[in-house]
Amino acid sequence: MTDSELAGELRELADHPHLAARRDQLNDLANAITDPGRAGRWCEVDLFAAFAPDDSILVDDEPVDTTSSPRRPRWRRGLGAAVGPALVFVPILITWLGLMMATGAYGDVLDDGGVDAARRPFLEMWQQGFDGRLPRLFEFGNIALCTLAAIFCLICWTVYENIARNSREDASERALRALRVRLRGALTEASLVLGQVRLSSPERFGAELSRTAADIGFVGTTARKVHTELVEALTLTLEATRKTTDALAGSAIDVRDAVELLSGHLAAINNTCDDLAAVVARASTVIKVQDASQKIRTPR
Repeated sequence: MTDSELAGELRELADHPHLAARRDQLNDLANAITDPGRAGRWCEVDLFAAFAPDDSILVDDEPVDTTSSPRRPRWRRGLGAAVGPALVFVPILITWLGLMMATGAYGDVLDDGGVDAARRPFLEMWQQGFDGRLPRLFEFGNIALCTLAAIFCLICWTVYENIARNSREDASERALRALRVRLRGALTEASLVLGQVRLSSPERFGAELSRTAADIGFVGTTARKVHTELVEALTLTLEATRKTTDALAGSAIDVRDAVELLSGHLAAINNTCDDLAAVVARASTVIKVQDASQKIRTPR
C-alpha cells in the first residue's frame, strides 16, 4: 500500500459515521502520511493506544454499515417498531367491534320480536345476521375469520421481525469486525511509515542516539554502583573473617598454654606419687625389720 492509498484509507475511515469522534485526528494522520513536515508530531504517538477500536468505534442501536448502501429512514424504523405492538390489539378490536354491532342488532330484534325473539340463542341469531339487521361483514363467522387472520398476521410479523433483527445483528457484528480489521490495518501501515520518518530525520536520529546514550550511561552508573556495593560487602566480609581468625588463633594459644600447665601439674603429681611410693616402701621395710628383730629377741 502506497502512502497516497494509505492516506485515502484513513480519510475513508474518518468519514465513517461510527468513527465520527476521531474524524479530525484521522484526517490529520492522513495528512501526516503524505506530508513529512506534519509527521513529526505523530512519530512519538502510539497509534494503537490512541485509536483503540473499543474507544474509537462508537456504535448506536443501528447496525454498522461499511458499504455504500443507504440506511433505512428513521420513520421506517419507527414504523416497524410500532407495528408489532399495534398488531397485538387488532384481534381484540375486531372481536369487541363485532360484539358491539351484534348487541346493537340483538337489541333491535328484541324490540321488534318481544319474548319470542328472546327465546332464540344469541349465537344462532348472530350467525344468521339477526334477521338481516346486522351487516354481513359483522356476522359471527366473518368476525371469527377476521380475528384469526389478524392473529395469523401478528404471528407472521413477529417471526419476520425476529428473523430480520437477527439478520441485522449478524450483519452488524460482521461489519463491526470488518471495520476493526480495516482500522488496525491502516494503523499498522501508518506506524511503519511514521517509523521510517522517525529514523530518517536527523533530529529524530540524534534524539534516539541521545536517549540510547542516556540509557547506556544509566546502565553504567548502575553497574558502578553495584560494583562499589559489592566491593564494600566483600571488604566487610574479609574484615569479619580476619577478626574471627584472630580470635580463633588467640583461643588456640590459650588452650595450648593451659594444656602445658596441666601437663606440668600432672608431672608434679606423678613425682609426688613416686616419692610417696618410695616412702611407703621404706616404711614397709622398716616395719618388716622391726618384726624380725622382735621375733629374734623373744625366747622360744
